[in-house]
Amino acid sequence: MTNRNTTLMLYADVAGISEQMLAATRAEDWELLEKLEADCAACMKDVRAMDKSVPLSKDELKLKIQYIEKILAADKQIRYLVEPWMARLSDLMHSGGNRQKLRNAYGMNNGHQGAP
Repeated sequence: MTNRNTTLMLYADVAGISEQMLAATRAEDWELLEKLEADCAACMKDVRAMDKSVPLSKDELKLKIQYIEKILAADKQIRYLVEPWMARLSDLMHSGGNRQKLRNAYGMNNGHQGAP
C-alpha cells in the first residue's frame, strides 16, 4: 500500500469516527463520545505525520477535501449539540458554587444556622 492510499485511508477513518461521534452526541452517550474522541486524536496524529510528506494527485486531493468537509460538518453539528448542554452544566456548577459560598459566609453548613 502506498503512502498516498494510507493518507487517504486515515482521512476516511477520521471522517467515519467523526460521524460516530455525532451519533454518540445525538444519543447523549458521553462515554462513547470520549472514547471516539481519543480514537480520532490518535488518527489525527497519524494524519499529521504522513500528510506533509505525501504529494497527492488532483483526484486524490479532491477526495481529501471531501473527507475534510465531512469532518468539519460533523464537528460543527457536534458543537451545536454540545454547547447548550455545556452551558447548562456550567450554570449548574456555578450556581451550586455560589450557594456553597453563601452557606460558608453565613455559617449555614450542615443544616446549622450561624449567629445573626
